[in-house]
Amino acid sequence: MFSKTHKINGLPPTFSVLGMKNSLILWIFFLPLFQTAGQVPRIDHTRNYNRVYKDSLKTVAKRLLAEVERQPGDSKQLLKKMQVLNLLGTLYLEGDYKELDTSMAYNDRLFELAKQQDDKEMMIDALLRREVKYRRGHDYVRSLEISLEALKLCDVLGGDCRKAWMIQQNLGLSFLRSSDNPKAEKYFKTALAQLESTPDDDRPLKLKHILGLYSMLSTLYQQWGKDKLVLEMFDRQLAVAQELNNKISLAGTYEEMGDYYNKIGRAGKALPLLSKAYALFEEVNHTRGIASVTNSLGESFLALKDYTKAQSYAEKALAMANQYNYASLKPFAYHTLTEAYDKLGNEIASLRAYQQEATLRDSLGIARRLVALADMRRAYEVDGTRLEQQIALQTRTRNFLLIVVLLLSAIGIGLIFHSRTLRQKNYELARKKREIEQAFLKGQTTERKRVASELHDNLGGLLSAAKLSLQILDPSQLDRHEREIYDNVVEMMIDACRQVRTLSHNMLPEDLEREGLLPVFDRLIYKLNSAGTTQFSLQTGGDLPARLTPEIEFNLYLIGFELCNNVLKHAKATKTFVTLQRQGNRVILTVADNGKGIPTQRVEEGMGLQNIRQRTLDIRGTLSIESQPNGGTVIIISIPYEETRQFLASEVVIDN
Repeated sequence: MFSKTHKINGLPPTFSVLGMKNSLILWIFFLPLFQTAGQVPRIDHTRNYNRVYKDSLKTVAKRLLAEVERQPGDSKQLLKKMQVLNLLGTLYLEGDYKELDTSMAYNDRLFELAKQQDDKEMMIDALLRREVKYRRGHDYVRSLEISLEALKLCDVLGGDCRKAWMIQQNLGLSFLRSSDNPKAEKYFKTALAQLESTPDDDRPLKLKHILGLYSMLSTLYQQWGKDKLVLEMFDRQLAVAQELNNKISLAGTYEEMGDYYNKIGRAGKALPLLSKAYALFEEVNHTRGIASVTNSLGESFLALKDYTKAQSYAEKALAMANQYNYASLKPFAYHTLTEAYDKLGNEIASLRAYQQEATLRDSLGIARRLVALADMRRAYEVDGTRLEQQIALQTRTRNFLLIVVLLLSAIGIGLIFHSRTLRQKNYELARKKREIEQAFLKGQTTERKRVASELHDNLGGLLSAAKLSLQILDPSQLDRHEREIYDNVVEMMIDACRQVRTLSHNMLPEDLEREGLLPVFDRLIYKLNSAGTTQFSLQTGGDLPARLTPEIEFNLYLIGFELCNNVLKHAKATKTFVTLQRQGNRVILTVADNGKGIPTQRVEEGMGLQNIRQRTLDIRGTLSIESQPNGGTVIIISIPYEETRQFLASEVVIDN
């Protein structure tokens, strides 16, 4: 009798156990790669046999990828893109590897992006899938190299590496394929210990991984000829599968046990186990499981010499393999048919089945696999300590990185202290600068007081004396023409005295220092309303503080005075609205009139507006002008309110 677990042209029995039948275990290996966050969906491992469910996930993932590629490439979007590529790479890594190339296309993009972002966890995910590609192609030397590369990254992550157990598992698989049973056992047991020590974030998923490792160990012990340990692993598998209470996992365990009993010539014991597996697979409509178990039942009936049933089950398995393209199952089905047809006396059908079996074996590239196995064995005969050397190198690298981290930490501490020193110096420079500004403001204020005093006391006195002198003259002695000239001169003298008095007062009102900006503005508006035909109004609000800094108050007053004076002289307006208020973290002064507007050339070249613009810049503010011909003018001065509060704080420090 020929079983799926027998050697084919020298291949070890693991060819069928992990290469053909139990595609579920391959999903178990890579379910950790499904961990995603945010809007990226996670795979429900209890439904991983459901083709409709997987296709819907692929559609969602592709839509997410298209969406994230249209977004700006910030760190959040790049992380999401890596998570979606990770999901797509896993979804296309089917158990029968039909879409292996598609999976690798997404996987390569993930690796390059993760490498650019130095995301070692994602790089490990991509390497683990790449390792499957080479193991599937029976390039075990390259498979081992990739596992070692992933192990390096895992060592850098240290305790944060959650895939360490999977890397150990893959190393065990590489040694299993090369028939290095002791090393395979060592790495499988290390993987099992690491997996069992991980937190139970997802207990069912963890049990599936444990179940997969027990399956690998049972395959190893079958290859090694340790039947007692095989049965022990089966008992553990069955216990975990029953605790998991997952029909797919339980069916897979029953199938493995049935195949083992078929292999050792105990088909009678295999039959009830395979029947249980068949019922469970059929209950959840797991077509690959049904096809595989159907052929195993055919092998059991062939061993029990019920050739008619053997033929029936093998034909059914072959039909499903053809329908669903399960290429790796076909040679086993044809082999069962070859034996069954021969025993039933149908020699022509038996010969055809044998020819199909031989053709399929060639197409699967068995010779190439044997060459790869031989190459790998020779590689490890030449350098049997290669893996140990790599691990030792990882230890030295980790120690070196630790030293580098300590040095960088020391440099970082030094930079922190240096930064604090610079910050203190910058504070001192700012304080000195503020003192200079205060001294400049004080000097400017003193000079304006002096000029105002000179205007009021000297020039004002002279004009008053001249006016009195003119008034001493007797206008009745003058003729009519001379009297008109006399009246005009007296009127001009009176107007000059009034303007000098107003100018000297407005240059720096004494009550600005004493009472603040708002009361002085209010009185200014009152005087303006009594001096001309333009009606001025003042509005305040928005939690405006009672006092601002002297510099702000001084400059805002001068700006407001100049703007109002410009309205009187040039705008020919009937109404002007002055608004002083706080909006958020800004103090806003607005002067709006209904006059004739400002010509564009005057906006750019007018000396008065240039002075206003410069004063605005001096208090770190902004100036905007909106004007239309005969449509009025709106001028807005905006200064930062937080800045004024900082000035007040520094003012207190300086006074102390």
